[in-house]
Amino acid sequence: MNSQPNARELTQTGINLGIDTILLNKIESEQYIKKVIEFFRPSKTTGHVSIGTDESLIIPLEENEFTFSVHLKSEPAFVFFDQEGLDKNTVIVINDAKLIGQLMENSYGMEYFVSNEKVDFLVSVNWYVINVAGTAIDSFKKLMVSDT
Repeated sequence: MNSQPNARELTQTGINLGIDTILLNKIESEQYIKKVIEFFRPSKTTGHVSIGTDESLIIPLEENEFTFSVHLKSEPAFVFFDQEGLDKNTVIVINDAKLIGQLMENSYGMEYFVSNEKVDFLVSVNWYVINVAGTAIDSFKKLMVSDT
């Protein structure tokens, strides 16, 4: 069985690109993910991960998949994955949230969530859209999908 394939992919890609990443231990990861899920209550933590609330913005994936992260603050980003997959209860910390797009562009495709240490925002990235909730919303409004 290929344990934690997404975590290993991001860690190796980070090494290749000179982007610092840290794999949290299982207990720290479980506690962090629980805190995020309890606070934001995303509609889907498995399958096509999604925040899916009325308070979140929807941003098109196609033109923003590898560039959305430049709109985040330059701070450590906590990335976690499908909570029924092989990377369940796994958190990778990326030293600078703005580098997530670069990291993902050089990795194989994956669905994931992003937040910060304070858990004051949540971003979900799936095969179709990017959802943004919390304090990061204002930075992303110009990328939002129009309802008209």
